Order: sequence, then structure tokens, then C-alpha cells
Amino acid sequence: MRTIRIKLYKFNELSESAKEKAIEDYRNKSDYNDYSEEITESVKAVIELFNLKTGRSWDDIRTSHIDDSILELKGVRLYKYIENNYYNDLFTPKYIGSKDRKITGKQFIFEARKDHKGNDYTMIFSKLKRNNSCPLTGVCYDNDILQPVYDFLKKPSKDVTFEDLIRDIEGAITKCYRDNEEWVNSDEYITETIEANEYEFTKDGKLN
Repeated sequence: MRTIRIKLYKFNELSESAKEKAIEDYRNKSDYNDYSEEITESVKAVIELFNLKTGRSWDDIRTSHIDDSILELKGVRLYKYIENNYYNDLFTPKYIGSKDRKITGKQFIFEARKDHKGNDYTMIFSKLKRNNSCPLTGVCYDNDILQPVYDFLKKPSKDVTFEDLIRDIEGAITKCYRDNEEWVNSDEYITETIEANEYEFTKDGKLN
């Protein structure tokens, strides 16, 4: 039996060539699907909200089950259709604050909850003010995917149909997955992940 001693290095202690090897090895071993789950949850929520269907991928949206009279809505009529059917899902009551006790009343929306220790607290929301910050899942991808709808509601176009908005949503879904994949495979992201986890390497950049 023999004992072999190996000197280990932090990422910032490696040579440039060793850093490149460490990054490339990490990129080859990482699973992009681990990072796309939040996008998929937002996609599912949007698909369900608008009663859409998908083909072989999440960005393959089918609309054949939707009546043509709805798909062809445009301008003010489309604005009213979205407002009447989806407003409460697209815009949620604005959060004001919380109190460390139970509160009831009619002037605000009160949600009584318990913290991790079982103590009562109340979240307070406005009855009059609403916002569109991550309304479906609480994650930013909600807004990325729904942005075409919010843009339309802000400035309704007489030429944009409901089907056009669905196709724009389809494109936004594609962009979300593509941008996220590019980011998690970038040198910058991988470097940040390696340093945050304090991984150690051999002199040539091989993960210990």
C-alpha cells in the first residue's frame, strides 16, 4: 500500500488553461433540465390559463380547439375579452405589508397565515391597486411569457388578433428556454457556480 498526496486548488488559484478545462468539464456534466423546471411551471400555468394545447414541445402551441370567432378577435374587442376573462389572473392585488397577528376587516384583503414556528401573521393586500409581478407562479418567467399580452393591454392594436398573441406567447416560451440554456452554459454562470460551491481542483483543472 502507498499514500499519494495531491495538492488541491481553488478555482481562482488555477492557471487560465486549467480554468478553461474546469469550466468545460462542468458544462459537459451539467444537466440543463435541472435549471428549466421553473420555466416549465410558468409555461404550464400560461397554457392552462388560456386553455391552450401543446404538441411535442412546450413551445408548439395548438389552437384548433379554440373557436375562430375568438382567435380572430382584435383591437377593443380583444382587449375587452382579455379583461373580462383573464384580468384577475393577469393582475393580482398589490401587497402592502404584514402584521404578526390575525387581522380582519373590509378595507383591505387580509390573508391569515402561520409562519414556520406556528405563529399567526397576516398578509395585507390592496383592494384597489393591482400589479402584474409574477402573477401565476411567483417566478419571473410568468412575466417573460405573458409580456406580449401586457404590451397589448397597455397599447391595444387594431391589427393584433388573439391568435397573434398566442403566437407571440409561443415565441416568448422559446426565447425563455433558449436564453436560460445559453446562460447556464456560459463561462460566467459556471464560474459563479463553481466559486459559490467552493469546488477544489487538481493543478490541471480536474474536479476533485
